[in-house]
Amino acid sequence: MNIFNNLFARKARDEPPIYTGRVSSVGDYRTTLSPRRSRTTNLLDELRMIPDEANAIDFITKKTPDASMGLWNFIRLANQGHQMKFYGTSEGDGGAAITSLENEWRDFAVRINSISNQGLDGLIDIFHKNGILFGLQMCEVEVNKNRTEVVEVHPIDPRTITWELEERNGKKTWIPYQNSFPTRIDLSKANIFAVPMDPDGNDPRGNLVMAPALQAVDSQLQVFNDVHAVLHHQGYVRDFYQIDLERMLSYCPQHIKNDPKKLHEWLKEQYNEVVSKLRDIHPDADIVTFDDVSRNQGQGSGNNVTRSVDFRAINELTDIQTLNGMKQLGTFANRHAGKTETYSSVEYLIMTQGIKSLQRGSKRLMEEIARLWLRVKGIQAVPVFTHNTIDYVSELQRMDIKLKNQQFHAIAVLMNWETNDQAAQDVMKADKAVGEPNLENIRATFTSGGENAGNDKHSGEKPRPSRKEEETD
Repeated sequence: MNIFNNLFARKARDEPPIYTGRVSSVGDYRTTLSPRRSRTTNLLDELRMIPDEANAIDFITKKTPDASMGLWNFIRLANQGHQMKFYGTSEGDGGAAITSLENEWRDFAVRINSISNQGLDGLIDIFHKNGILFGLQMCEVEVNKNRTEVVEVHPIDPRTITWELEERNGKKTWIPYQNSFPTRIDLSKANIFAVPMDPDGNDPRGNLVMAPALQAVDSQLQVFNDVHAVLHHQGYVRDFYQIDLERMLSYCPQHIKNDPKKLHEWLKEQYNEVVSKLRDIHPDADIVTFDDVSRNQGQGSGNNVTRSVDFRAINELTDIQTLNGMKQLGTFANRHAGKTETYSSVEYLIMTQGIKSLQRGSKRLMEEIARLWLRVKGIQAVPVFTHNTIDYVSELQRMDIKLKNQQFHAIAVLMNWETNDQAAQDVMKADKAVGEPNLENIRATFTSGGENAGNDKHSGEKPRPSRKEEETD
């Protein structure tokens, strides 16, 4: 029976064919992965040597603190867990949830993404990372030869994809090709799913949302280098030693004074002797010199630097540009001095809205993967993937939201908008309700003021008359 189900599933609704095996490559020419990773000593020079924007963005998120924190915030906040539900498509089941499929899906979600052993959660993180850094969430779903099971889901590095505008089936369409030395792979004959990030109307690649940060990070690194140079030159307290030239010449031999060349060499020798003696002094030793050398302590202090260069203003300027380029707000990048709790809450809301836009791409990919997973199993159902909301409310607020959700479904059952079983599935995560609802109690709860209605009933007190009754009296 399963064979016929698979046969009909492949031909239903004029869906695209299911390709078997893996077509795409790993996107990397390396065959050995070493535990050693090279350390960059000059970030600015190496950044300026990278000609490709996507590679440069990848570089700064691995090497610079602000860019690394920006990527970290996006990935950690965007993946707060998820739920996958399957609903029937026939008129008889009324679109009810098919809970028996959820256990099978969990087994599938655990075994995929085997390279990292992080399952579906790790795969979602990879999708989000590719979307943020490279503008495209893309994967290939590998199906076995018999078309009865999904073997693996392979994320694809968007940097390896070239798009060609070709005519297929009588219309112009963009075809993805993967660059795999020495050949180029046509991915049109593979189970490829892709969702671009903020794409232009005529460009399937998506946009690099962090590209504006490259110039800002370049300026920031340059400022850091300049600040280090100034600090080394002017920012530390140094002693100033003065050699009395007239006193030195008084005991200089006469035959040396009469020879300018010998005089120069003799003065240089006296100078080097003083310098070498001072360099050899231990930190806890006293300084002793002849009276032809005088010491002025604390010359060249950092006070002169603060009057000539305002490092704080320059740093604030580069900070703003960097955070804007990384699509970050001050609360998330440790720039929250002087901000109120209300201001930070608004920033949190703005950040979550941007993350929801990113989540919509991974939601689309997950549902496409689930549809193909259902097709090869010969099952007709509608998959609905939902990201968990970002948890930033208190426990009391969370319980209040849960109570309001229960009240919402109670009203829906009362108004015959949904069945009691559907309400139980959403509220209590149960297969079906344990009994029939008491509609009279529900009506009393929502028509008499909720909790106060129950208190009035048991207290024996007469309910307060309405405003209309008072006016009549």
